[in-house]
Amino acid sequence: MRRRILRAVVVAVVCAVLLFAVPLAVATLRLYRQDEVRELQQLADRVAVTVPADVHHPRDPMELPRVEAGTWLGVYDEGARLVTGAGPARGDGPVREALAGRAASRLQGDRLVAAVPVGSGERVRAVVRAGAPADGPLRRAALTWAGMLALAALVVGVGAVLGIRSSRRLAHPLEALAATAVLLESGDLAARAAASGLPEADEVAVALNRAAERIGGLLRRERAFSADASHQLRTALTRARLELESALATEQGGAGPHPPGPTGADVPAAPHDAMRAALEALAGMETTLDDLLALARDLPEQAPLDVAGLLAEAERRWHGELAAVGRPLRVVVEEQLPEAVGSARAARQVLDVLLANALAHGSGTVTVTAREAAGVLAVDVEDEGPGPPEGEDVFARRRGAGGADDGDVGGGDGGHGIGLALARSLAEAEGGRLMLSRRAPHPRFTWLVAGGGDGPAL
Repeated sequence: MRRRILRAVVVAVVCAVLLFAVPLAVATLRLYRQDEVRELQQLADRVAVTVPADVHHPRDPMELPRVEAGTWLGVYDEGARLVTGAGPARGDGPVREALAGRAASRLQGDRLVAAVPVGSGERVRAVVRAGAPADGPLRRAALTWAGMLALAALVVGVGAVLGIRSSRRLAHPLEALAATAVLLESGDLAARAAASGLPEADEVAVALNRAAERIGGLLRRERAFSADASHQLRTALTRARLELESALATEQGGAGPHPPGPTGADVPAAPHDAMRAALEALAGMETTLDDLLALARDLPEQAPLDVAGLLAEAERRWHGELAAVGRPLRVVVEEQLPEAVGSARAARQVLDVLLANALAHGSGTVTVTAREAAGVLAVDVEDEGPGPPEGEDVFARRRGAGGADDGDVGGGDGGHGIGLALARSLAEAEGGRLMLSRRAPHPRFTWLVAGGGDGPAL
């Protein structure tokens, strides 16, 4: 990653240098050639003003100035013949153009040549020709090109240094994201990507952290499912086992006292009735299992809740068990209840946990009330028992003797255990709250159900 970024930066800098330096190098060579031609023309002009009227007069010989080595300076007559100085014996193209009355300059072979006419008007009596090696400007340009090359190397070096810093700055956040992803892949769901200051990478980090939190939550719910399912299914399994054991004991022992049922009361032991009750318990267990699986895997629902219908179902499920131990069940639904949203599955489980808790640890009449409380729907479940001891956290998860969950029918030491903890987690997952609103006497659990979009926050 870093090498690719560095390579891209260096290539971009080199291309920019080439696009700037190549035209500049060509322009520099042309400038030096123009300077050389201009100097030759100026030299020829200075000599032209000293040329006598008769270049062949023996009493008025011409004296040419000294010039640099390699520079030719010559005077030609009207016939393009060399009179004095250095140059070809017969005038070349620039000399002939100058004899026509106009100054000329060009590259002639391996030399730069400038020719200036001497005379006025239409009569040209002589031509001054100056020439210098054509590689002179090239040598001067080469020195300039060497400086430009050194400067270009410096620019490329600076670009490489900046490219290294940029590659580190760009690659480090991505490498950190990759490292975080590897940790998440290895099972470390507590790994989180830190902010780097690079907006694009930070957006990816935020999305990755959200995904990690989401996955962690799902895995925690999946891992808690076995314990929650154990608690919720234990009552149904115990009921089915005792019904079948009761039927078996009746068949083997004949008439006699009926063995106690799961709630402590004598139950009919007719085989068909026992099997029917066991099948009903198993059907309820299957429904509970489906509900818990859906709640463990799905997102919280925001569908409207039919609280009256849910309470009617709960009354049908629990009326018989409470009546079997001589305990009435009263359901009170007030009018004009606030709107409530959530999952019907979660609502059933919360109600079942609260009613099972009242059956196992309470006494007297169990009253379920749906009412309005400060703009939200509240469901109260209370009984006439003494309530939990002062200072006990009834929502804490704990296990009883022998590994049984406290609060399960047929196990534990009378505590409340995992069931209430499950009910609270389900209520909070749906946006509501579950609390022990009155500890003693006559303990009351209050479930505040999440309201619609315009309802007050819980």
